[in-house]
Amino acid sequence: MIKNNHSQHLLKIIREPTENPIAITGSPSTTLDIVIDITESSKSERVLGQMVYITVEEDGRDILVIGQIIEISTKNRWHEDLAFKGVIKRHGSLPHLSGAADNRIATISVQACYDLGKSSPRSHILGTSPSTGEPVKKMGNKVMDALMRKHEGAVTYIGKVYGTDVDLPFWFKHFDKTDEENREFGANDAYHVGVFGKTGSGKTVTAAFMLLGYAKNRNNFSILILDPQKQFYLDSELLPGNTKLIDQIERTGMRHEKINILSGIYLPGDNYELFGEMLATNGFLKDAFGPFYQKDKVEAAKESVIRYLAGRSKHPSFNLNNPGDKRKLLEEMLVRFISVKEKEEKEQGFSKYVIDIYGTKDTRGRLRRRIEDVAKNLEKEVAIIKKWESALELFSENEKKRSVNQIVDMTVNQKGNFIVLDLSSRSEGVESENLQALFVKIIESKIVEAGEKLYSQGKKANCLIVLDEAHRFISKNSADKRIDELTHEIIASVRTTRKYGIGYMFITQTLESLDDEIIRQMRIFSFGYGLTSGSELRKVKEVVNNESAVQLYKSFIDPSSNYRFPFMFYGPISPLSFTGSPLFLEVYTDFNLYKTKNESGY
Repeated sequence: MIKNNHSQHLLKIIREPTENPIAITGSPSTTLDIVIDITESSKSERVLGQMVYITVEEDGRDILVIGQIIEISTKNRWHEDLAFKGVIKRHGSLPHLSGAADNRIATISVQACYDLGKSSPRSHILGTSPSTGEPVKKMGNKVMDALMRKHEGAVTYIGKVYGTDVDLPFWFKHFDKTDEENREFGANDAYHVGVFGKTGSGKTVTAAFMLLGYAKNRNNFSILILDPQKQFYLDSELLPGNTKLIDQIERTGMRHEKINILSGIYLPGDNYELFGEMLATNGFLKDAFGPFYQKDKVEAAKESVIRYLAGRSKHPSFNLNNPGDKRKLLEEMLVRFISVKEKEEKEQGFSKYVIDIYGTKDTRGRLRRRIEDVAKNLEKEVAIIKKWESALELFSENEKKRSVNQIVDMTVNQKGNFIVLDLSSRSEGVESENLQALFVKIIESKIVEAGEKLYSQGKKANCLIVLDEAHRFISKNSADKRIDELTHEIIASVRTTRKYGIGYMFITQTLESLDDEIIRQMRIFSFGYGLTSGSELRKVKEVVNNESAVQLYKSFIDPSSNYRFPFMFYGPISPLSFTGSPLFLEVYTDFNLYKTKNESGY
């Protein structure tokens, strides 16, 4: 019966004589914001954040309207009357009028409407504002479950409606067409997602729940997490109750892999520019050729090293993946830098590599003497050797490592992979964030390149790239050249990769640090506690553009005081969010409450 006439079954449940309405529709109302008058029997109940529903008639059909109460106020015309202000001032209240004559007025933000005029509920947009006097009832799990029968298999529950015990349905669709055979639902478009909140707001737990929801799409989807703090790699406190994310991911049928960037990946052996950047980052160039007092000289030294190695690459047996004896390669490079071989070099008296770094005879002579000293006493230059070998080790191929291209292939071309890249490791003398930025840049650019290739073949990459602690990599005001370059590259990517089926999830403590273009390209936002400072709140208001919803968000209580983790979601994240109004949720603190279904019933 349910399958044959879902709408009638839902209407029967809605019309059951259960509890009294908490309110009736009032005035003035619109199709998006409905004013309601709280009933006398419900005046002492908590209603802020409550999800409610109304059934109205439109064109002879029953329409189910669902929304959350985002604002409530108390009005008493006698207390507003100036003539009674003196009485109140003297006596403190008005006998038989204070309290008794109060009217509590609330505003519902309409989240979803369903047309129940057909056999199955259909998404609907109100064509007229509701009439006054319609009963407004609290949403309960019985009604919610009946409504979601239509979406069974597509929805996931990661929390409850804010301030209630009603489970709130979400859907985490992959980015291609719906796969009917495997019952994996597609959005036909890639989404960029933002999860924001201060430390302790629950943003990482919320993101982990969301990723677990996306992992249902194992036959069509892959997920790559770039993890700078090792939290996903160690699977530390990602889900409530010491539940391990890796165990739950594997239950979905996805393959879970954890890879360390230093011990588990080798970089492309023909990327001499990246190797030169490594040497500039870890201080090798300053130690071996310096001291340098100007940044442009470090750049010039880097270009000379790149030029030397690129020249050697013309020999088919040489590349950075298999460089042979690392120290011998360093010795040979130093010797060549101080050798004079070609005609121009003999005329100038210096190697072309030294000439490229300095312009005067004195400075070139000083540089040559420094290199001669290093080459002569190389055995004693322990720090220089370590920095050279540690940078070269990032490119060294062995049977325990994967290439960057293999990681990209697992993400873009293969499906059903859940990959965590640990970016937290430090190479000798390399600042962690610089190393992270370099890795992220090359991996991200190769993923985009692979996605573009698939797109040209009429296919989609269908993958999600997760940047935890995204403010480490994306900063519009960074003084670090590498972070600035990566920021511009990711900005360019988010503009184009949606059509390739590549989505990004940015997990970060601050909304303000992200470039405005990235925020404009996002479709799904999740705001946790704490973004209430002036500049942060302005950004939230720009995204949501609903003053009452922002006021409710501002009222969130610090989770450290009550162990509740409230979030405001905005965007196409739920069957109840297609009108564009935000949803308010408290994330589960008990993993046993998490519910979802895929082909195996998980």
